[in-house]
Amino acid sequence: MLVWIRLKDLAYQTGQTVYQIKHNLLSNYLIQQLKRPSIPMCLV
Repeated sequence: MLVWIRLKDLAYQTGQTVYQIKHNLLSNYLIQQLKRPSIPMCLV
C-alpha cells in the first residue's frame, strides 16, 4: 500500500502515469543488474 501511494505521488509530481514510473524503475534496475549483478553467478 505504501509503495502504491509513493508511486502515485511520483506520478503526480512528474506528470506521468504510475505504470510509466514502474516501467522506468524496473528497466533501470534490470540494466543495473546486468552491468553489475548483486548476486554473483558461479558456473560449474
